[in-house]
Amino acid sequence: MMCRKQLNATCRFERHFAASMSLNVFLASFIYLILPLPHGFAGTIIDTADYPYWRKLALTSEMYGAMKNSAITIANRGDGETRDVMGANALAYILDPANKSKYIDAIKKKFETRIRTMKIGTGAATSSVPSHELLHALLALDVIRDELDEKDLASYEYDLKDKIFKLVTTRWKPHGIAMRMMWYKYANDAANFAAAKEQYDKDLAIHFFPDGYSPAGNGYVIGRFNHIGRGAKNSVFDLMEYMGYNEYFSNPGLRNLHEFMYGYASAPFGANMFYGDTRGSGIPWAINRSEISTPTIARAARFSEDAYKWAMWKLKEQAGLSQGAATLPGYLLSYVMMAGSASKNTPIEIDLNDAEMAPSRIFDNYAALIGNIQSKDALYLSVLSMTEKVDWHAQYEANSIGLSGYGERILRNSGYDGPDNDVSAEGLTSSWDFIKFNSESGNVLMVDGEKHSSKFGNGITEGIVGTDIEYFRASNKTAIKGEHFRDVVFVQAADGANGYYVVMDHVTADAPGAEINIVWHPNTAIVKTVEDKKHYRSELKVKEGASGPVLYSKNKVSLDTFLGTTPSSVEKKEMVNQMRGRHYRAEYLYNTYPTANQKADILTLLFPGDQDHAIGDMTQIISGAYSGCRITQGSVEDVALTSGGTASGTNETESFQGVNVVYRKLAGELVSYFAKGQSFQSGQDIPTGFQADEPVAVYMKGPMGKISSSGTLATFYYPGISAVLLDGNTVPTVGAGPNWSQIQIPEGNFDVEFITTNR
Repeated sequence: MMCRKQLNATCRFERHFAASMSLNVFLASFIYLILPLPHGFAGTIIDTADYPYWRKLALTSEMYGAMKNSAITIANRGDGETRDVMGANALAYILDPANKSKYIDAIKKKFETRIRTMKIGTGAATSSVPSHELLHALLALDVIRDELDEKDLASYEYDLKDKIFKLVTTRWKPHGIAMRMMWYKYANDAANFAAAKEQYDKDLAIHFFPDGYSPAGNGYVIGRFNHIGRGAKNSVFDLMEYMGYNEYFSNPGLRNLHEFMYGYASAPFGANMFYGDTRGSGIPWAINRSEISTPTIARAARFSEDAYKWAMWKLKEQAGLSQGAATLPGYLLSYVMMAGSASKNTPIEIDLNDAEMAPSRIFDNYAALIGNIQSKDALYLSVLSMTEKVDWHAQYEANSIGLSGYGERILRNSGYDGPDNDVSAEGLTSSWDFIKFNSESGNVLMVDGEKHSSKFGNGITEGIVGTDIEYFRASNKTAIKGEHFRDVVFVQAADGANGYYVVMDHVTADAPGAEINIVWHPNTAIVKTVEDKKHYRSELKVKEGASGPVLYSKNKVSLDTFLGTTPSSVEKKEMVNQMRGRHYRAEYLYNTYPTANQKADILTLLFPGDQDHAIGDMTQIISGAYSGCRITQGSVEDVALTSGGTASGTNETESFQGVNVVYRKLAGELVSYFAKGQSFQSGQDIPTGFQADEPVAVYMKGPMGKISSSGTLATFYYPGISAVLLDGNTVPTVGAGPNWSQIQIPEGNFDVEFITTNR
């Protein structure tokens, strides 16, 4: 029984109930259950039949009891923000009926002093933002409507309807149509409600791809779906579920959206990854001391167990809350979201001890490779490559990279400081046009210096995660004059060595003689040259007299950018990096590479470090068609190479054919390998590796690994191998011999295991 995770169970409530139920509590809750409801006491949104159930929760659950006390406390403060007055007094009216008259008076006063006088305009600040006030006011009116005389009720309804129907419905969706839909429900107008619901569902769906990524970007998905002041956008579907429209929590896209938002929109330490119009103003998980200001994050379990665990990570590790102290504000809407209806009987609670950091994950439009240790200091690299529809807040960032680690943003895209805002610092200005519309403001690849022509690319086409070496491929042939595959390999911290990322860019340009430009924006003012056209170091610190970058930890974080493929030129350019109120002048790298036969294969190594994580020694390797580097950390030696994939290559005792090859040796012995290609072999007497008729992506560590294949015949080499398992199932052997086994691999991603004679 896991009520906070499984929505058809009530375990936590039942445990609290069993642990704390005394005779007096039982009698009190029994009296609440048998008392008749006041005559005429029925709203069309909030069901009065739920009042006894909600009151019992407040008596038997510490969390719900605290929400009741919070509602009464907020109500007793008197006037304040509309959400406070309407939300708290409406909940106090239900849970503290002995004092209902003062709660009614407070709601009436707010209608007369705020709702009646508020001005609704056509801008975001005058339509989208105040819509949450109207939502809380509508719920409050629904609760007390039968306590009002006809004149007052008619007056409040007129004022409320007038404001709701002035909300914009063509922009900042779905706030305008959401409020009209809720008004029609309040007014019991079934026909108009049905029509509004149809439009609401369409307006809601534009905010997420099926995989859960939001086309507005990482910052705006949090702003729209987790901000306490955006209830008309992020909480109306809770009310719809409460009223019996059970199609939102089970919607795969909405579920994935919440998993993305709580697991991947921000770095493990909390700050947003900069994609789209993402503001840089701190860690977004709003709390007020120990109070969770955004109830949407507390109800993440309504969507999935993963969303719940990752939301708890945000609250515990990023916002710094503790289980014993964390509380939710006493608003009616929050109570409905957490308790639900009596008929469903699925109250949920939060337990910060359930917190988990999200693991690496491949989406269709986004990929995230995250350190495998549960820590706020975990490394996190992501790539965005949207596949279709875009939002105005999206930017020209196809195949762009963001990197965080050791508690800091390390590589950043341009971000956003509000519409049409230039940003200036230390005598330099970056224009709105450059920040918003020029792809050079992000960590992207361009052809012949031309900015991207589209905000989207062609998505993430494959990946391998859950291993010591992880990988994904992002594709873009929409935004540039050519085709670009951005392959990223994450060498996780293992074997006593620290983690780092290898970026392999494979480009085919449309025009002969084209040049390729790769841009890197470290989150700091100065990029130091260690070795020209090869090695650059960026220390994350605030330059004397500057305002930024904003730093979140006491770690002394740095990034070494090592160019395994030699560029024709490296230019240090400058722009102003935005961080609301903390703009700063910053250098960035603009690397240019030639093409041969319209193609280029480029390897860049990104190695973050801090005072506890030393950066490895890196040396360049140029061998035939292959370029790359050797990375040495003590007795651990890694080799990372890239090429066009058509030629065979060798390095010491290793031979290979592939576009990407990364392998590790410990004290001279092979530990693991990754290859995107047709072959890899290590060793001479009894080789380890594979050979395939068609390119595959393979990771192997000993007899265990993973493969991503479009379908091919493959031969695996390993000491004593006798059979191959895919996803635990034995695959028929096509051919075999001493230390090799040949099988037909179907299309798909599979876990691989070798059965050996030594097993």
